[in-house]
This record gives sequence, structure tokens and C-alpha cells, in this order.
Amino acid sequence: MRIALAGLATSHPYTDARSLARHAELVVWEPDPERLRRFTDEHPGVKVAGSLEEVLAGRVDGVVLTVPNPSVPGALAKVLETGAACFVNKPAAASRAQLEQLDALPIHDRVLSSSVLRFAPAFANAPFFANAPALTKAPGGVKAPAVANTLVGGSRRVGGVEGAEVGSDAATDVRGDVLAVRATVRHDVGLWADGYNAWQDTPGEGGGTMVTMGIHGVELLVALLGPEVALVGAAGARRHYTSLRSEDTGVMALRWDDGVTGTVEILGVSESESYAVTVHRRHSTETVVIEGGDDPIRGLGYEGTIEAFLAMVGGAPSPVPWRETRAVLDVIVSARERA
Repeated sequence: MRIALAGLATSHPYTDARSLARHAELVVWEPDPERLRRFTDEHPGVKVAGSLEEVLAGRVDGVVLTVPNPSVPGALAKVLETGAACFVNKPAAASRAQLEQLDALPIHDRVLSSSVLRFAPAFANAPFFANAPALTKAPGGVKAPAVANTLVGGSRRVGGVEGAEVGSDAATDVRGDVLAVRATVRHDVGLWADGYNAWQDTPGEGGGTMVTMGIHGVELLVALLGPEVALVGAAGARRHYTSLRSEDTGVMALRWDDGVTGTVEILGVSESESYAVTVHRRHSTETVVIEGGDDPIRGLGYEGTIEAFLAMVGGAPSPVPWRETRAVLDVIVSARERA
């Protein structure tokens, strides 16, 4: 198969390529010569294209799109014209204007945009979802985690398919038993303090810490409880990296339509990277921690994300319905507007 890496604007496509190179011929486009040189040093056999149009003019089975947020709607529109499976590295939108531009696009069911943490084994196999299998079989022999693990009335919706439920005869309504949820994101943003990738740290462009790191926590909670959620409050502060354009700490308050409340804590000053999800019930509290461990590509969900993408290249729909992605984007954009 032939996979295009359209843009190298963040670190993620470099990681993606290490997995993809085992399965496909790669073609890359990136306007920044230094980023491109770094990529071709690691993948000397890759074909280099001079423009996005050149990438998409040839045969392309799938596209990994990673461009600065203001460029995502226009670039995605061109990818959609090809009909190829597309993975948009997070976040697909960082402002209201960008989100409205995405809303105008004909996004089909083989477009995926998600935090990789949805695909982390620690989350996919979390005790919250004990009534359902951790993996679903994808076309072509590729196993992709059943990441749309939404708790729905005593069952789990598997693979993002509405109505495909496992364990619906469970004695207790696991969703109704949930009182509140919390996600804690620990990911240092000190790299931005000296001006690296300034667009990511700029609220009106890449969204800053609230968006770029906050999406991880919101993603996990929406995967857990579904897209019927709204932001009810947000705040951010610069506690350590005073030269940032955005913030280095933040908090969001969320509420689902059935009354469950949620909190997302963002700690951008941290010596280690980890993510935690906590579910509070009347008689118990369960917490799952996601860490890189000895194999960060697997432990943080990069490998599972690429497996899901390859399944889409083989014809499968995105395991994360765009409706959920849209809900995540609306929450983080709203948080950016309020913080």
C-alpha cells in the first residue's frame, strides 16, 4: 500500500512513520526543510513530494495529515476529494473559526482524528469496560482496539458502532451508577517556552496548552461517557513557564446530559508524562493510569492508532465516529474561549 504523510508539523508523524514503514511505501510532503531533512535522515528511501497537490495526484491509499491548525480545513478538503482514508493528527481544530470550517466539509466515515490515548492498551482494557472484549477484529487481519468504549446503560458500545452492544443483560446499569469522572494530563510544555513551534502555543492558531494537551483528557472522558457533553467552565494559568503565549496549567469542568460531571486537569509542568482517568461511583472509585513504560509507542497508543488507520485503509470505517470527535473539539474550543 502507499501512505502519504502530508505535513510534519508536530512530532507525531515521525512516530507514526516508524510503524507505517513496516506496512507501506511512504511518500512525504513538508514545506519546512529542516523538518523534512530530519524525516528523510530517518527514512532515506521515502519519496518526497513538492506540494500537497503532488502527494495527492498519485495513487494514495491513506493520508496522515499533520499541518498547523489554521491549514487543516483547506488541506483536509483536498484529501477528502481523493476518497482515501485519512488520519488527522490531533487536534483537528483549535479555534471556533477552524471548527466552523471543518463543519462545512463533507467528512466521510474513513476520517479519524483522535488523541492516541484512546488506543492505549491500559485504557482499552480498563476495568470500566470489563464486560466486553478488549479487541475487535479488523479487516485484513489487523487488530484495532475497540476504542469507542462508551458506557451505555449497562453495556459497552464497541468499535464506535451505534447499537453494537456487549453485555446488555448486565444486572446493573453501569452508566447510571457513575457519579463523576476525572482525567489528569501530565505532559510538560517547556519546549514551547523558548519559542519552539510557536503556532502551537498561540491561542488563536494551535490553541495553546488548554487545547493541545487538554484534548487528551477530554478525549478519554468522551470515549468513556459519550458525546452528549458540554463545557461549563475553564481556567488556565502560567505557574512556571512565564514566557508562554498560553498557559502551563489548566482545568475544565464538563457536564453530560444525564447529569454526570467531569473534570479535566492539565499539568504542563511535569517531570514525567502520564495520564489518568478516574471514575467515581457511590461505593467505589476506579483509576486507570496510562504511561509509556518500556515501549511508549505501544503504551501511549501510537501503535494502536496506526493499526486502526490501516484497518480504515483496508475499507473499515473509523473506529471513532466523527460525532464524538466533533464533541471533543467543541469542548476544547469552548475551553480556549473561556480560559
